This record gives sequence, C-alpha cells and structure tokens, in this order.
Amino acid sequence: MLIGDGMSLGTSTAGRILIGQKLGHSGEEYVTSLDSMPHSGILKTYSVDRQTPDSASTATAFMTGVKTGNMRLGVNAAATSCSDVEANKVTTNLEYAVAAGKSSGIVTTTRVQHATPAAAYAHTHKRYLYSDNKKSRKDRNCDDIAVQLFKKRRDIQVILGGGRAHMTPVSKRDEEFRRSYGERRDGRNLIREWRRSLKEYNASYVWNKAQFDAVDPQTTDHLMGLFSPYEMQYSLNRDTDKGGEPSLAEMTEKAIKILSKNDKGFFLLIESGMLDKAHHEGRAKFALEEFHELDKALAVARNLTDSDETIIIVSADHGHMFMFGANGFRGSNIFGLAPGQERPNEALDGKFYTTIVYGNGPGHAASGNNIRASRQTVETWVADSKWYRPQSAVPLKAETHSAEDVIVYGSGPMSHLLTGVHEQTHIARVVQYAACLGKLDYIAIRR
Repeated sequence: MLIGDGMSLGTSTAGRILIGQKLGHSGEEYVTSLDSMPHSGILKTYSVDRQTPDSASTATAFMTGVKTGNMRLGVNAAATSCSDVEANKVTTNLEYAVAAGKSSGIVTTTRVQHATPAAAYAHTHKRYLYSDNKKSRKDRNCDDIAVQLFKKRRDIQVILGGGRAHMTPVSKRDEEFRRSYGERRDGRNLIREWRRSLKEYNASYVWNKAQFDAVDPQTTDHLMGLFSPYEMQYSLNRDTDKGGEPSLAEMTEKAIKILSKNDKGFFLLIESGMLDKAHHEGRAKFALEEFHELDKALAVARNLTDSDETIIIVSADHGHMFMFGANGFRGSNIFGLAPGQERPNEALDGKFYTTIVYGNGPGHAASGNNIRASRQTVETWVADSKWYRPQSAVPLKAETHSAEDVIVYGSGPMSHLLTGVHEQTHIARVVQYAACLGKLDYIAIRR
C-alpha cells in the first residue's frame, strides 16, 4: 500500500507534467506509473468530527475500515482519553496480516511514529504522543507511539524512515547531528533495546546511506533504519544530508526483498510523507518532487511483485489547498508564470501571476509580513527557484488540508473492487477481502 500524503488530484496532475518536462516532453501527455494502474476510484475523506480530515483519522480509516475522529490513531471516535483507548481499539490490516503469519513493514520519509505509518501499528487518542515527553499527567498509563512500535518489534520486520529522537533518552547525543539529543524522559533507549532483543533474529539497525546499502536482504530478517532525528530530508535536499539518506524507491526495494522471503506473503505500507510537509510550507516544487519519489517507488514495487499474487493500492489520505491552471499554454513551465513564461499575463493589479497558487498558507500574496499591503510582484525567476512559495489567497502560518475526495489506484487480485465512489474505509475492506484477512464480514463489497 502506497500513500502520497496530501496527494490531491491537482498534485498528481501537476506532478505528471513535472516528470514529463524533466524528461524533455511537453508534460501533459506523459504517463506516470500511477497513471498505468489498471483500476481507479474515488474516496471520501471526511472524518467523524471534521469535514476536513487530518492524517490520523484518514490513515485509521484506510488501515482498519473504521472511520474515527481527527487526532485519533487505531481507535474509534469514542476514544477521547487514555482510559478510553483499550476499550475502543480497532484492528489494523498490518495486525491482521501478522495474525495470518505474514511479514510486515513500514516505509516513510517522515518519522516512523508519524500519523500514517503509526496507523498501521499504534492505538492512541493523541496522534502526537510520539514519545513520553509529549505525555500529560492524564496520559501516563498509556504507551507512547515509539513504545508501541518497539513492542511490535517481532511482528514488524522492516521499519524505515526518520524518528531517532523519539526512541532515545534526553542524555543520548544523536549519531549524525551532534547538537541534537533524544527526547525520552523515561531513560529508555529503544534502539539499543531493539538491537539486543533481536540479536538472534538476523537483525540490523542502520542510520546512514552507507550502512543501508551494505544490508543484504537475503541474510537480513529484521531491519530498522532511522535516518534522521525527526523527518528525513526533502528529495531536493537529500544530497546535503551529512550521513546520506536512501530514497523512497531504494527503501521500498530493500523492504520488499526482505519481506518477500516469507512464503505466506507480506503487508507493506509505503508513504511519501514529505509531500504533505512541503504543501503545508507552501513549497510547490518540493511537493511535486515528492510526488515523483512516490511514482518511482510504485514502479519499483510493481517490478518486484507478481500482479497475479500481489494487490497494490495507491492513494492519498487527504488533499491540500493546492491548485494550478490559469490558462497555461501547452508545455509551459509548471512552476512558471501564466499563461507562459515568454508571454505572461497581467492581473487586474498590473502584476504577473503563476500557474500554481494555494488557497491559503504562508505564501500570502501581500508583501512581506504586512498582510494589508498590495500583492507581491512576481517575476520569471520564480520558475527556477525551489524555495519560491506560490502566492496564496488567505494568510496562514501553514497551508491546510482540503476536504475534497481523493483518487485510489489499484492493481492485482480484487483491485477492480476499488472502482467507483467509496468511503475511505473501503480500502481496508478490499485488502481484507483480497488477502483473506480479518473477519471477512464486509457485505458491501461489489462482486
């Protein structure tokens, strides 16, 4: 299962054009790995309590088949406090897969305790309980997400992403960033505990690219790679990382090669999580490059699996307030002025504008911090600047999610069941039906 966090329809369309233009084409006609999936449908993303969902509620929906409220992971909407969690847990497809004897893994470019990957294994009323330093007095009897991940160390054979700081104590200096320390107040070093407890299980822990590359999937049964204290680098900045980081495609390949050794099969969740972070920052170029990373990971996944035996599902948890168009010419630079770099149009205020804009966010059109000032001047240089923030209509510190439906794509056994318009929970039921997981009591599946 591959998730483009925040991958709205506009993101995948603009991302397609970007990939095509990087290859020297006009862009619009290019066919991505995503486009070549044989089946597609539409998913409703609202949560129990919000028209506009967050990543926790949506990930819980597609991982369990149960809609919940915002901020919750692996529990239904009745769980509002630590004491409610146990009684309101819902089983995830990763947990069902493990119960069926399958191997499992999570791969992400965010921290492995973040909402989407955590929805595969954690159960909490607060998505931000990454480690015990986030706990309030009322939460003291609940395991934080990092501890829950550690407790499933024998069930989850592959863990790849960021999040070292949530696994180590405040006294532990980070391996890569010497001014950074862990944040656990309980004194536990969960990385060290993981290594010791799995010493006899052909386990490897890595934190940089060289160590990752040296891992042999044929002789490794458990792999934990944490490449950053928190989030991994944007793909555009990967070459600046001190220790080096693998790409999403490289992590996907390593994970599949390790997990596929199990004759009973595997469940793997792959997330292009920095796509969402980029949109929140209003960084369109970063976001679309993260879409390209997801598309490359999908190509790897399809190449390494048998479509007669493996169902692959690609979707988004939610969309973003990202849009593009503005009468752009065919083949015009996706990041450039509208309708084209060579012949830009002026708006009613006599200034140019770009094909990409945001509905809200930090790229507000006013000059500097003065939100009452006139709109900033936009020049042709913005097309070549990775740091440029396209203008937004409403000034916010961070751009927000959208409430729109998202697309789901599928290939492999029973993927035709994804066609049509569905609740987001439908994904989980299709996986259960295709892989014979769980209770198999979903009567709404269309045969």
